[in-house]
Amino acid sequence: MLQSTTNDFYFAAVGDVHGQMQNMVKLLSKWESRLGIKLAFVLQVGDFEPHRHEADLSTMSAPTKYKKLGDFPDYYSEKKFFPWPIYFIGGNHEPYGFLEQFPKGQKIINNCYYLGRVSSNIIKGLNVVGLSGIYQKDKFHSLRPHFLEIYTKSNKEYIYFNEDDIAQAIDYKNADILLLHDCPSEIVNPSIIAEIIGFSIKYGDEIGNEFARMLVDLLLPKVVLCGHIHYKHYTHIVTSDNRKIEIYCLADINKGDAAIELFRVTPDGEIQKVLVD
Repeated sequence: MLQSTTNDFYFAAVGDVHGQMQNMVKLLSKWESRLGIKLAFVLQVGDFEPHRHEADLSTMSAPTKYKKLGDFPDYYSEKKFFPWPIYFIGGNHEPYGFLEQFPKGQKIINNCYYLGRVSSNIIKGLNVVGLSGIYQKDKFHSLRPHFLEIYTKSNKEYIYFNEDDIAQAIDYKNADILLLHDCPSEIVNPSIIAEIIGFSIKYGDEIGNEFARMLVDLLLPKVVLCGHIHYKHYTHIVTSDNRKIEIYCLADINKGDAAIELFRVTPDGEIQKVLVD
């Protein structure tokens, strides 16, 4: 059991959930029980997939075989409840016909908050900057269609971030945590790219994107959390003024504990990874 002071607290980060809310709750509850802690909140890195009903599935960009309702309807109807506040960004597999109605973010049910396209939110004293979506070169300079056009446009038109999103994110200062779906470039050693591609998303020659990396370099968060590659990976960057930026890529929920990272926040605001056996 972990020892904590009066003023510190714990939070968790979770990788791609893909609508499997109950699996997420079970994993987090298991670690709470094992470590004897209570989570203050949970951050989720996109591909949360809060599908309320079949109509939401029709506005998600994904092959038909992956369009599964999941168990979010049980939470939306209040048959089940999230034990902690969940804060999530959008990935490339989301019901954007639903989420795009709230570009600045919205509480969607009790203890479940969409952080919007790009935002800065103070969560228990931590400044969490979030960027939804993935990078696509030919979409970066384009405006997204209005959400009411989603039934006449390709669902893919809504899964990308653009230059306006990046410009807005750059304006946010003093970030403690940067929440991304698509990871920053130059954080995965080329020697393991083939291993990742072998059982995960096919990227070609690179993983991550330069604009996510630019946000890391400009916002200088203490911690970066990302998903999308369905692979758990850790690295860090040391800045010119000797700041250490921790970067955690999280696996998808089907990989169990590899989808989870736990953190302790000390009274002076230091964010420490919880080491577990």
